[in-house]
Amino acid sequence: MTSKIFILIFSVFFIFSFGQKKKKKAVDLLSEYNSYRDGDLRKDFKPIPPQKRMARFPFNKAAKVKIISYNLNLKRTSAGSYTPPPPPPKTREDSINLTRYYDSIRKNVKFELREAVKHSNFEGIQESKTLTHSEISELTDVIYNTCNKYYISVVSTSGCFFPRNAILFYDKNDEIFAHFEVCFECSGIESSPKKMLEPIETCEYLYPDLEKFFKSKGLTTEYVKRK
Repeated sequence: MTSKIFILIFSVFFIFSFGQKKKKKAVDLLSEYNSYRDGDLRKDFKPIPPQKRMARFPFNKAAKVKIISYNLNLKRTSAGSYTPPPPPPKTREDSINLTRYYDSIRKNVKFELREAVKHSNFEGIQESKTLTHSEISELTDVIYNTCNKYYISVVSTSGCFFPRNAILFYDKNDEIFAHFEVCFECSGIESSPKKMLEPIETCEYLYPDLEKFFKSKGLTTEYVKRK
């Protein structure tokens, strides 16, 4: 009888003690989580290894990956901006100036990557580089491991989007099947097909590292004033 009472008391004490420890642990974890601010480095961060990064679409389907620059000589303009036509020519000199005027307009037409892919017309590309296997691995590290290093609760966008750079993915037939367009001035990225990246993977910390990658490969990422 005495032994049964002892066992019962011990069991109650053990359950109470375990419950207190569990409660304390939960409180400690919650307190630790609340102590972090957006942008703090994660202590538990573990980078995604190369083989897993390369297994993600579109890298897993790409026979070739290329980075490009375009629209480098164009300033961002507000939507709906309009250039009025000049008056009709009256003299031969006016006609020559008019031709130059329209040539200038044609040279300053914004390059639209989606239209270029659709019509296989890539004349507007100003710089390009085909990446080696090691450079592709480096790129996947930037894209998939950068934002995961930080505590992030909200991902915001600026609203403007004037891309000058892109990542192109080619299939075995040398056809573009997917791409990312990047605007470093606005910190924005869009993809085709859509949703190739999780929202958390497009945090603000991605763009400085991605821009550094482009520049390290010799590509321009910002507006260049026409001489």
